[in-house]
Amino acid sequence: MVRYLKVIVMGCFLVFHVIALGQENYPIPKRTPHRLFYIQHSYNHNTYVYDANLDGSYFKKNNPVNEYRIVYTEGGVKKPLSPIQKKMAYGTHVQFVKTNLYRFTLAASKELVFFLIMTSKGIPRVFVNVNGRKIYLDRMFLELDDSLTSLSVQAKYILLEGTDYTTGENVVEKVTMK
Repeated sequence: MVRYLKVIVMGCFLVFHVIALGQENYPIPKRTPHRLFYIQHSYNHNTYVYDANLDGSYFKKNNPVNEYRIVYTEGGVKKPLSPIQKKMAYGTHVQFVKTNLYRFTLAASKELVFFLIMTSKGIPRVFVNVNGRKIYLDRMFLELDDSLTSLSVQAKYILLEGTDYTTGENVVEKVTMK
C-alpha cells in the first residue's frame, strides 16, 4: 500500500512539474508593489502585465488596472497594448462593484471572471474561481493552438498559477478551452 502511495505522489509531482514548469527560459517580470499578475504564452516570451492603478490606498475608479506589455523580442522594452491586443485579447473589461472591489474579464474571454480587491493588509490582489478553487492569481500561461493563423489564435488551455485563497498553498489550475 505504501509503495502505491509513493508511486501516486511521485506521479502527481511529475505531472505538476511538467504542467507548471514546462515553459523553459521564460523571463519573470520584475516584481513591483502594485503588480497584480502577468500573462505569458507559447508563441514567444513577450509578457502582458497587469498592475493596480492606485490613488493613495484606493483603486482609481475609472481605470483601476494598468495593462501593458514587456516586449522581450525587442530587448525587454515596456509598451502599451496595441489597439488590437486591447480589443481582442489582453484588454480588460472592468466593472465597479464597490469601493476597492472590481469585477473584470479579459477581452479574449468572458468565461474567466476576475476580482480586483484590496486586502486587509492594503495589498492589491486579483482572485479568480477556477475548478472549484479560489486563488490569488500571480501568472497565467496560455498554450496557444499553433495550427491556426495569427488572425484567429485560440488557446488550447490556460494554466493559472497563484496562491490558494484559503490555505495559502501555491497552486496551478489548468483550464481547457472550448
